[in-house]
Amino acid sequence: MIRRLCVRFVACVVVALLAACSGGSKSSRGQSSPSSVTQSASASRSTRLLAIGSIDVQRAGRAGALNAATQRAVLATAQRYVDSAILAPLETGKLGSGYAALFEPGIRPAAIGPDQSTLTDIVAGKATTMTETSTPVALSALADTSGTLVYAATTFKVTVHATTANGAITINRTVELTLQQDHASWLVVAYRTTVTRAAPTRAPRTTPTTRRSRPRTTTTVRTHRTTTTP
Repeated sequence: MIRRLCVRFVACVVVALLAACSGGSKSSRGQSSPSSVTQSASASRSTRLLAIGSIDVQRAGRAGALNAATQRAVLATAQRYVDSAILAPLETGKLGSGYAALFEPGIRPAAIGPDQSTLTDIVAGKATTMTETSTPVALSALADTSGTLVYAATTFKVTVHATTANGAITINRTVELTLQQDHASWLVVAYRTTVTRAAPTRAPRTTPTTRRSRPRTTTTVRTHRTTTTP
């Protein structure tokens, strides 16, 4: 997925990396971590933790790896998305308090505005019962010639069976989050989400959304970060 995102979002210094990506090395690691399952809205959130299923690193040079600390940090951002965008609305009827802070300022207005109904389950309403299942996370990354990680991304699916005031509902969601490090945090700089919400007696309604940050260039000692508008 990172290779596709390189074409879309990377410019300036990273453009040079794109050519190198095709010849870079690739590593992957499978883990047998089971999907997380909960039985009701009152269940502890600790039972819903995402788990890494695979790792894929594209390198412009020989160096670059997703070390354990970075894996945890990137996975934590994905977990906060699940907690604040999906679980909190179904448990409380409101978005989690940290939802907006997950997104880079360039795409934050879209994430809390026109894309909110697709990115979150706020439109479903508060659930009285809920079962949630998530697949293991496919974690990928792009490293520049010095081995510095330019982007990381997570891909996973979430399925929720819930009962709301409007009856039973099944929600199937595919989530791709592209992240970039901002000091100690990893922020979402682009996303691709498809969600289908269906009641047992109704035809499913699928809503896709894709967004990336507006043009923004930040020069640091390590790299140039630039994204482009569609």
